[in-house]
Amino acid sequence: MVDPKRVMSYEDMLKVIHQPEKVIIDVRNPEEINSTGKIPSSINIPLGNVQDALERMSEEEFKKQFQRPKPSASDELIFYCQSGRRSTEALDKALKLGYDKSKTYLGSWNDWSSRQK
Repeated sequence: MVDPKRVMSYEDMLKVIHQPEKVIIDVRNPEEINSTGKIPSSINIPLGNVQDALERMSEEEFKKQFQRPKPSASDELIFYCQSGRRSTEALDKALKLGYDKSKTYLGSWNDWSSRQK
C-alpha cells in the first residue's frame, strides 16, 4: 500500500505538467509510449533503468539522453506507467536512493488518457 501523501491525482498532474522543476517520469517501455502517447513534459525511463539512471548516470549523460538536468535528491520526482503498478515500484526505488520527495500517479496512463477528451 502506498503512503497517501505520495500519491498524485489527475488534478495534481494537470498542475505539475506546467512546472518544469517537477520531474515527471514515465516508466513504461518505449513501445508502449509509441502506441499510446505520453503525459506532456514527461521523460521516459523504463522501470528496469530507473535505478541506474538515478544512481549511476552522470549529469552529462542524463542531460544528453533526456534533454533535462539530472534531478537532485531534493527534486520532486513523479512516476507513472500504464496502471500504477510499475510506477509504485519506481517510487520505492527512488525513495531507497534518497529521492525523498518522490511520488506516484497511481491512476497513471489509464486515468490520464480516459480524462483527456
